[in-house]
Amino acid sequence: MPVSTIVFDGGDTLVVVDPALSGPMAFWPQLEAVTGVRKMLSELNRGYRLVVGSNATDSDALLVNAAMARLGLDAHFAAYFTPAELDGARKPDPAFYLSIEHHLGVHPSELVMVGDSYRNDVSGAVKAGWRAVWYNPSGQAAPGLAPLHSAEILSMEDLPSALESIEWPSITESIDWLVEQGARAKLLSHVNMVAALAYQMGVWLRRAGEVVNPVLVHRGGLLHDLAKIPAKAQGVDHGRLAAEMLADRGQPELAEIADRHVLFNLIHDDRCPRTWEEKLVYFADKLVERGQIVNFQQRLAAMQERYKKPTSETEMNKLVFALSELESEICRPLGWSPEQLLGQLRTACTSNL
Repeated sequence: MPVSTIVFDGGDTLVVVDPALSGPMAFWPQLEAVTGVRKMLSELNRGYRLVVGSNATDSDALLVNAAMARLGLDAHFAAYFTPAELDGARKPDPAFYLSIEHHLGVHPSELVMVGDSYRNDVSGAVKAGWRAVWYNPSGQAAPGLAPLHSAEILSMEDLPSALESIEWPSITESIDWLVEQGARAKLLSHVNMVAALAYQMGVWLRRAGEVVNPVLVHRGGLLHDLAKIPAKAQGVDHGRLAAEMLADRGQPELAEIADRHVLFNLIHDDRCPRTWEEKLVYFADKLVERGQIVNFQQRLAAMQERYKKPTSETEMNKLVFALSELESEICRPLGWSPEQLLGQLRTACTSNL
C-alpha cells in the first residue's frame, strides 16, 4: 500500500527541546520550531495525513496541540497521540504503534515514522512493521552499521524528497531475496560486510560534503551478489543477472549498483561505476576476503588464486591502476591515506568487540 500517513516525533524533531526547561511545552516561555519544519509541513500537508506521536508524559494530546498552535503549526496535523491517549504505551513499545494504527484505521505499510531517536523512532517503528525516516542532523552512522530505516535526512526540509525514494527493500526483505536465490551463510556474511563497509564510507563522505545516500549504498551492498548462485549454475555474468532481477522488482538504482560491481567493469566504460553509491559498493566488495577486511591488492591476489581465470598482465595492470585511482577518489575528501581508510574501517567494524 502507498504511504498515506506520516507520524512525527515531537521533541527535537518538530520542536527544539530546551534541556533547562521541564513540564508541558505548551507552557514554556519560548518555543522554537526545528529548522526547516515550517517549509516541510507546508509541502507534505498537500499529500499526506500528518500526525504527532510523542512520548511526552507531562502533556496529553490537547497540550501538544496547544504547543503546536503557539508555533502556528497546528493546522497541519490531523491528530496527536501521547501515552495518555494510548493506555500508557510509549515508544519503542510495539503497543504504541499498534494503538496508533487502531485509532487511525490504517495498515502498517501506510505509515512512516519520522524522528531523531534511533531506538524509539526508527527501531521501534520498524519492529512494528512501519517504515521509518531517521532525522539525523549530526550525520552519524546507524548502530551496527546496519541502517534499519528506509530513508535518512540531515534537515527537515529534505523530508519531502526523501519520501519519494522510500521504496528500497528493508534489510530483512533484502536477506529474504538473497535466501530465495540460494544464498548460504558464507555469501550472507560477505554481503553484510560489504554493505557495512560501503555504508560507513558513505556516511563519512556525506559528512565531508559529498552527495551520497548511505541507505542506498547499504542496500546496494546487501544485494550486489543477489544472483551469485543462479548465475554460477547458468554460467552467466552474476552482476548482469542481478541487475535484471532487481529491475524486475522495481529497483533501478540497485540494479545499476549490482550491474557495475563486477571486478573488471572498472576498466570498461560501458559498465564502470559512476555514482558514489555504485563506486562505494564496488570498492567495498574489493576489501572483503573470507570475512576479513583486507586491502584491494590482497583481495585481487586471493581471487586470482581461487578462480584461476587467465588474465593478461596488461589488463591486470589497468585494473590495479583504476582501483588505486578509485581508492584515492574516496580518500581525498576524507583527508586520509589508503592505510588510514583501511584502519578506520577496521575500527568502525570492530569497535564494539
